[in-house]
Amino acid sequence: MPDAAPVVLLADDHALLRGELRLDLEEHGFRVCAEVGSGQEALDAAVRERPAICLLDVDMPGGGIEAARAIARRVPETRVVMLTVSRDEEHVRAAEQAGAVAYLLKDLPADRLAAALRKLLD
Repeated sequence: MPDAAPVVLLADDHALLRGELRLDLEEHGFRVCAEVGSGQEALDAAVRERPAICLLDVDMPGGGIEAARAIARRVPETRVVMLTVSRDEEHVRAAEQAGAVAYLLKDLPADRLAAALRKLLD
C-alpha cells in the first residue's frame, strides 16, 4: 500500500495564489487540508487539522510570524514553513525564532517546492 499523501495547510491572503499552490502541491502528491487567509485562521485550522506542514505567508492579516509562533507552540508535530516574497533577513531570523523550520520564496518552481517539503518530512 502506498504511503498516504502528506497533508499541508496553506495560509496566504491572496486566494489566487493559494489556488495555484493547491494545484501544484496536489500534482506533486500532497493533500491540502485547508486554505486560509489570515494568521488566526491558520492557527485555528492547524489545531483542527493537525497537518504535517503549514505553509505560511509572512505578510498576511494577523501576521505569519505570529501564526508560526502560535502553531509551533500549540501543534508541535506540525512543521511550519514560511513561503513568502520577502528576502528580508529580519523576517528570516524572526521566522526561525518563531519555530519555522524553513523559509522559502514564492518564486520557487513547483517541483522544487515539493522536493523541499518532502525533505523536511524525512
